[in-house]
Amino acid sequence: MIKKPFQIKVEISKRIFCFYALLNVLGYNPEIRPVNPVRRKVRAFLKNIIIKSKGDLTSLKELINQPNISKEFWFPLRTWILCHSQPPLFKELSSYWKNFIDDQIGEVFGRELKNFWRIGKLDSLWGTIENDYLKIRRQCFSNAEIAVKNSLSYLRFEDKELNFKKFIVIPNFLDEYNRGIGPKINDAAYAILGPSKGKNIFPIQRIQHEFLHSLINPITQKMLDNRVLKPELSFIRESLIHAMVLRINKSNRKYYQKKIKILKKSKFKDIEKIIAFLKRYEIQQKNFTTFFLRNNIRS
Repeated sequence: MIKKPFQIKVEISKRIFCFYALLNVLGYNPEIRPVNPVRRKVRAFLKNIIIKSKGDLTSLKELINQPNISKEFWFPLRTWILCHSQPPLFKELSSYWKNFIDDQIGEVFGRELKNFWRIGKLDSLWGTIENDYLKIRRQCFSNAEIAVKNSLSYLRFEDKELNFKKFIVIPNFLDEYNRGIGPKINDAAYAILGPSKGKNIFPIQRIQHEFLHSLINPITQKMLDNRVLKPELSFIRESLIHAMVLRINKSNRKYYQKKIKILKKSKFKDIEKIIAFLKRYEIQQKNFTTFFLRNNIRS
């Protein structure tokens, strides 16, 4: 189905580790309990190191807490991270980040992040936890392959509808449980995933959810031309992708029933309406793009 070279990668990422280590040492969602064992270890190590070294993170804290920086889970700075190489160099790989923050902020952030890597002794810390990441690499890759294959099959996508060449999964033990973030940068779509509980730490369905965002977001973007406000569009996307993951995995009855109950108890109370929309799509022959643009999902 997909003829162009398409890569699926799992990045064992020191750059994302560095960024989320910083967020954790600055107090990122401290109310979350329980904390993943890897994250607990990192927090304890950094607390001890920063206190002993009397490291001053004031400027970093001020930078991260700026209103235009901290919204949407620090999207601008996270984009800067993904546009730079692994620490300690953080060499620029792409200037795409400049669409979201100016050169001066980027320069300051890069300098401060290098300093944080040094005073936090993150190279040493990474050496103690890298194996935890390496252990789940094969599982992540296998789950990502299944997630991508099943998603493209469900959408009946043709080559021209895939607007990126790489799908990169980044496992992130330093985020909260079940968190997923799926940015797209240039020709790469990312799935940055906090852990789940149990043996399947980064499951197919959560990888699939973030992969689908990179495919569905451009299609639904056209709804803005039809007087759909951005908050409503965001909700439609989330509802649609939740429903789509359910339909793709409908043979897993245990997962399906459990997930739909959770969604109905949350803000996605009308998830059955979106599922009905997808059932109409499934029984016809067009691909999802064509069907979506010709049918009103809100009716």
